[in-house]
Amino acid sequence: MKSTEKYTLNAPMTPEDLCELMTQRWTNEMPGKFVLKKGLGGKSITFDVYMQIQPVVTIKGNAVTVKKLANKTNVSVGGAGGDFKAMKEAAAAFKDGGIKATALGGQEYFNSVCDAIREVLKDRAGV
Repeated sequence: MKSTEKYTLNAPMTPEDLCELMTQRWTNEMPGKFVLKKGLGGKSITFDVYMQIQPVVTIKGNAVTVKKLANKTNVSVGGAGGDFKAMKEAAAAFKDGGIKATALGGQEYFNSVCDAIREVLKDRAGV
């Protein structure tokens, strides 16, 4: 299971330029919503969390990197705790696709984000 995917662009691009390009080319069929954020490591494009997986896109010069981050939220109610959002998503995945969808749903989400970014960059990178 991959956790990082890299693309080399034909010309350097800023995170703002990449976010604008993604906004222009992103369709309803493509997974997740994204937003440009500024953090300690610079600017990045972060996606929604699905089943505790959050894709994050960074760009430096002409190198675009998509990383898979684990993002958990533990909530305790009366001593019983867990990531209720992830549990709800896993239950929905199980209902729609069985145990495989539950086990691999987060990874498939990450892979689909990588595929969509590859599609967005197809004329800008040696993809």
